[in-house]
Amino acid sequence: MRGRYAALSVLALAAGLGGGVYVERLYLNPAVQGGSEGPEVLYWVAPMDPNFRQPGPGKSPMGMDLIPVYAGQEPSGDPAEVTLNAAEINAIGVRTAVARMSEVRPQIETVGFVGYDEHLTSHVHTRAEGWIEKLEVRAVGDRVSQEQVLFELFSPLIATATGDLVRAVEAGDPRILDAARSKLMSHGMSARQIAEIEAGGEMVRNIEIEAPQNGVVIALNAADGMYLQPGTLAFSVADLSKVWLIVDVFERDIARLSEDMRAIARFEHLPGRVFEGDIDYIYPELDPQTRTLPVRLRFDNSDGVLRPGMFGSVSLTPNESRTVLTVPSEAVIRTGSAERVILKTGEGTFRPRLVTAGLRDSFGEGGRTEILQGLGPGEEVVASAQFLIDSESALSAGFTRMAPTDADPARGSGVLVALDPQSRVATVQHDALESLDWPAMTSDFPVRADVPLDRLKEGEAVAFLVARGADGLLSLTELAPDDGIAGTGTGIARAVTSDGKLTLEHGPIPELGWPAMTMDLPVLGVDLEAVPLDAPIEFDLTAGDGGLFSVVAVRAEGTDPEEVEAAETNAAAPIMVSGTIDDLDLNSETATITHGPMAEIGMPGMTMDFPIDPGLDMASLKTGVQMTLTFARPDGLNMILSDVELEAAAAPPIVVSGTIDSVDTNASKATITHGPMTDIGMPGMTMAFDIDPSLDAAALMTDVEMVLTFARPDGMNMVLAAAEPVAPPMQVSGQINSIDAQSRTANITHGPMTDIGMPGMTMDFPLAEELEISQLTVGTDVTLILRRNPDFSMTLIDVVRDGRVTQ
Repeated sequence: MRGRYAALSVLALAAGLGGGVYVERLYLNPAVQGGSEGPEVLYWVAPMDPNFRQPGPGKSPMGMDLIPVYAGQEPSGDPAEVTLNAAEINAIGVRTAVARMSEVRPQIETVGFVGYDEHLTSHVHTRAEGWIEKLEVRAVGDRVSQEQVLFELFSPLIATATGDLVRAVEAGDPRILDAARSKLMSHGMSARQIAEIEAGGEMVRNIEIEAPQNGVVIALNAADGMYLQPGTLAFSVADLSKVWLIVDVFERDIARLSEDMRAIARFEHLPGRVFEGDIDYIYPELDPQTRTLPVRLRFDNSDGVLRPGMFGSVSLTPNESRTVLTVPSEAVIRTGSAERVILKTGEGTFRPRLVTAGLRDSFGEGGRTEILQGLGPGEEVVASAQFLIDSESALSAGFTRMAPTDADPARGSGVLVALDPQSRVATVQHDALESLDWPAMTSDFPVRADVPLDRLKEGEAVAFLVARGADGLLSLTELAPDDGIAGTGTGIARAVTSDGKLTLEHGPIPELGWPAMTMDLPVLGVDLEAVPLDAPIEFDLTAGDGGLFSVVAVRAEGTDPEEVEAAETNAAAPIMVSGTIDDLDLNSETATITHGPMAEIGMPGMTMDFPIDPGLDMASLKTGVQMTLTFARPDGLNMILSDVELEAAAAPPIVVSGTIDSVDTNASKATITHGPMTDIGMPGMTMAFDIDPSLDAAALMTDVEMVLTFARPDGMNMVLAAAEPVAPPMQVSGQINSIDAQSRTANITHGPMTDIGMPGMTMDFPLAEELEISQLTVGTDVTLILRRNPDFSMTLIDVVRDGRVTQ
């Protein structure tokens, strides 16, 4: 019994454990179920170290729970790319902005204080000493208008002078009156007061001192009963409709300062208000204490809101502007060695991009930075949380690889859009630069001083190398016409394969990233028989449409390819001339040739020896036969017999009627409309013909029916050799003996033809197509009308039955 109970206890315990595990997996940990309802779990990684992977859940070396990586969320193979899901993007606050073109006006930022416009400020002094008896304006800040009385001054000099004026008026002497008036005016009395004294006829003892302009009293040194002398400043009045703002410009900004700049002023206590002014004066001397240059600005203050002593910030903006690519300033990550942005490449994917930044926050649109190189309009960059993305270790490793140096420059190709030799700046529309992760775009690059520019032409394809300088700017260390050469290697040609490839044992080729190896490469335009085997060589490679490389040039190691190219460039066009091979020397591979004139080089016909091209079979050459000889000029000077061709026999000339439409005497050609040429089966047409040198082209008549003779010196091409006007029809008496309707001929007995010296005889004549046979009578004396054909034959074109003969 005890054994039975023990067995039941064990079974109950096992059932309880199994049920507990089932409940735990079903309810407490449903995420780890291996069902097909959710995405597939590929593996598990440590939260702090994605390189620590396990096939199932567990703990990381730091004791943290592993997290699953689902299908579709695994990182890409590019270590420079970061992938974030929507939750992560929201959690770290990723915001993006689009790179766009902005108007740039390089500004100078500074500060300054508002002051009185001293050009609109007046100071009041008395011209005679005396005492103030009545003060009309008593406080600084009071507004006054022009000619308003400020105070009355008692002066003994004024009393004496007014007495002289009264007496002068009574005397009526104009000279004395003018002198009295001038004396009072020199003491500062206004014309109004003088006129009142003259009208009243009484002497006065006080002078009224008036305000010289509209404005505000800014200084007051007068009081009732105060004794004033001419040297005492009584009042100062300033017009506040215009004010000055004196700003200080740092030495670093002086070079960009110009008098035509606009001034934009802002004041903290006037939010939203912007004041525009002009530069009134640039002072000639720097402040020795602050090392700044004072600049005086002038602003309109018609509404009076600007008050002297106010402090404001000022932006000095030039009138000229340029359009550049900009991004938010916070999007640019600056380090000690490079500048970069985080580029959004897709939904949730980001990667770095090396850029070169220009002006920052100082060109009229705050918070943006100019991008000189590395970015195109419309590309989307991360403007916030980019430092969190940048902290990814794989991303940092990618950046280290991205900075091109002189030792490891970036290689590219494209089209030279513009070149400024003075500033040495090249604008290149280049293809994608994979080493920089740049897309195809148009970029401006400075060109280093040791790069020659004389061979470069705008619009041509170029190849270049780019390296980053100490200033962070990418510059061209090499720039040359793109000859299609992707790389140059050195090595030894071991063999030529049966399928026409070259077996090369070569060293490393850095341009292509190839290590040293032995490989079979196809060739393009290379004479494999001329390639030296088992000898050091240099070879050039070019990429085909499928990305495979082919050898396009082979030369001895150490040979300058430019010298080889120059030698090929010096080759001149071949010369073709008629001549005869007189003798052949098989040992020296030369031929003694008698040739005609060589017009291309001005050489007359002569007999001389010429070397024979190795590709020409000497055994096939015939002596004593007129031939067309071709001479190659590989170096532009020496001639080598490279080809021979038997000359075709001249064919008999063709005579046909036609009209010369026009003559080009310079080209020695004539445009001719001719009739059918039955000899060669050519229908009548209009075409251009060469004119024989023996024929005077200037004497040829146009638009006249002619008998044209065409020579055929080579049996094919036709040359106009003669042109004579068509002779008028000939009339002669005679009799038609018989008519053959099928052949359209008539047997005729005619009298003498004196025009051509032909005696009377009986012969057959062809009938003109337009002549009807029914009109002809046999056995009757008639006048025969005969047309003289270009081939000197004659055709019956008409008959006259009246018996009269015109010749």
